[in-house]
Amino acid sequence: MKKQIPFSFQAPEYATLDNFIVGANEQLLFSLKNDSEQLIYLWGDKGSGKTHLLESIVLYYHSLEKNAIYIPLQLDDNLEPELLDSLESFDLVCLDNIQNIAGHELWEEALFDFFNRIREAGGRLILAAEQNAHNLPVKLADLRSRLSWGITYQIKTLNDDDKISALKFRAHQRGFQMNDDVACYLMKHAPRDMSGLMSLLDKLDYATLVEQKKLSIPFVKKYL
Repeated sequence: MKKQIPFSFQAPEYATLDNFIVGANEQLLFSLKNDSEQLIYLWGDKGSGKTHLLESIVLYYHSLEKNAIYIPLQLDDNLEPELLDSLESFDLVCLDNIQNIAGHELWEEALFDFFNRIREAGGRLILAAEQNAHNLPVKLADLRSRLSWGITYQIKTLNDDDKISALKFRAHQRGFQMNDDVACYLMKHAPRDMSGLMSLLDKLDYATLVEQKKLSIPFVKKYL
């Protein structure tokens, strides 16, 4: 049978607080929703869910008709420190990948100034990085101090049962079923970080549409 290339008919999948697999991060999720926490610093390994949480809390604020913005700090995107100018007018600002600006003098000074402005304005600031604030190679002592002002959370890694639940939930979102046997097989034979697993699941979903096959262990074996 001739393979068919499926149309991209699926709606975009947005990161929300409801589709975040909480695991042992209940207190963190509570604090994100709690407006009294003006500064929160999140850290964890790549793929631990930092970006998901930042995008989710911004979407949550939008649902409350509040101004919120998410900015991933990728210096190879030609971002300039002036990006932070006037952001204190937002109810919530989420800055991702803080580790990328550590050690850059102009960025560190701009972030330090922004800390002071948003605090005075009464807005919230949520930061995320791959390392604890104490381990970031920040040169500006005042900025290092500011990073420790609020609450710090290390995102706790999901255990295997949570990862299996996340895989099955994501499959359900995409409109197909994944049984426990397939999920366990992926856990044993695929990258174990969540970003890698989710990326593989998306590719398998597309492959099953092309091949017009159900997701099964033999199909996964062949694909891998």
